Amino acid sequence: MSTPAPSTRVWTLPNLISFARLAVLLPLVVWLLVTGRLWWGLVALIALGASDWVDGYLARRLGQVTLLGQRLDPVADRVAIVVVIAALVAEGLVPWPAVAIILAVDLSLLVLAGLWFRGSPDLPVSRIGKWRTACLLGALPLLITSAAASLEWLHVVALVVLWLGVLGHVVAGLGYLRGMAAARHRAR
Repeated sequence: MSTPAPSTRVWTLPNLISFARLAVLLPLVVWLLVTGRLWWGLVALIALGASDWVDGYLARRLGQVTLLGQRLDPVADRVAIVVVIAALVAEGLVPWPAVAIILAVDLSLLVLAGLWFRGSPDLPVSRIGKWRTACLLGALPLLITSAAASLEWLHVVALVVLWLGVLGHVVAGLGYLRGMAAARHRAR
């Protein structure tokens, strides 16, 4: 059974969930973290992560897969990761080089996409990209929990998971760069 082509609709339940993730949940997570409400920040972060799964599930289940949703979901993931990690840097829970590397990769790809494609090259999310996202999103609750519960060993585990995610981000970025170069070459 083939899946239908994504629609051009904008106002679907999954897209609304994605918008809410960026406009409501993400600011709430950041506010809770920077005001020291770590346990509540953890709860809000879990809701943020769950909303990522829910919007994709509903899009497929309700037949509401859209072009916007396919583009918005990975962007929302990246924005959430960078913003939450930046809040954790501000709180001293994450080393700033992790954020710098993630931002450098994302900004490089964004600039190249703008120069080469005047926007998105429409590359699918890679397997390593999904693995990277899982590591980064997994590290965040571990970092928050380790700080809230004052567990140094958990903080070390969380940092290992974080750096695996950063490494995955670099590898995925190189894969996207290779894909963008191939797409550009085909377009010539």
